[in-house]
Amino acid sequence: MLGCNKSHNLSPAPETIFDEPGMHVVTSTFNQRTETISVLYGNDAALSHAGQARPEHVAGEEFKLVTWGLKPNPLWFGSDINGPLRSVETVKIVADAYGAARIDYGVENRNEETAKIAPTDSDERINFIFAQRASVFP
Repeated sequence: MLGCNKSHNLSPAPETIFDEPGMHVVTSTFNQRTETISVLYGNDAALSHAGQARPEHVAGEEFKLVTWGLKPNPLWFGSDINGPLRSVETVKIVADAYGAARIDYGVENRNEETAKIAPTDSDERINFIFAQRASVFP
């Protein structure tokens, strides 16, 4: 009888949460080899660009690729959920002094494992982020 009253509510660990005002989900990817899941977020300008196939970017776009490790889901056998936050990669399109757009890239590694997984070539990562297209939600 006491077993029926046990609460099975899970609360997410603070290190697994990413919540930044003004950012929207663009798309997500899963990498079985590295056992990671990534979600690409973008501001309004980035979100409208990610849905189109235009090659030029405009000042004001901001993308954030957030990558988590995976851990087993305690409530569903054989499935995984977000584990520790590994990295946050940021790509911003900013206008220089002459009004031309330039790309700023930065990465915030959250743990030692990220350095083993993430490529160090920023151009490669920028191209990967820009190649993502917005998921279509009904």
